[in-house]
Amino acid sequence: MQEKLAELACYREGIEAHLTASIALAEESPAGLCMPNQSLLMTGRVLATSGLPGAMHIARELCGGQICVTPSAAAFADPESGPWLEKFYSVNERWSAEDRRRLLAFARDLVNSDWAGHRLTFQLFAQSPPFANLGAVYRNFDWERPLRLVQEAADLNPRVLA
Repeated sequence: MQEKLAELACYREGIEAHLTASIALAEESPAGLCMPNQSLLMTGRVLATSGLPGAMHIARELCGGQICVTPSAAAFADPESGPWLEKFYSVNERWSAEDRRRLLAFARDLVNSDWAGHRLTFQLFAQSPPFANLGAVYRNFDWERPLRLVQEAADLNPRVLA
């Protein structure tokens, strides 16, 4: 479980790092205004959109796969099924069956519901398709610095990059 939580933390912190760095390394726009560093902003966008389905899957796994079969509040209130659900959904003295049901229902609404699927689809639409984001990264990345580094490290003739 620690590994999965750490993966989610890395996903979140990676996005935060890209956003923070894009602001810290702001550049001048073609109109002369201050704008976030476009290369860092676009690579952060690719990181966020490409990692979202995996992050949602990890969240589902952390719930033990139970979010798709979590009984409704009505099932817990039902006189026939309620006592059984209360017995088997209670975790310990701190976690009641109702608390567990609420948490699993919350997780279901966030990652497994029609709303979550709609949000994921909208995210892919609103943030452009992955290939378009990769194209933006390619167009905004500073290719000169790595090319110069390779040229110097490999002691290539200067005309190679001309």
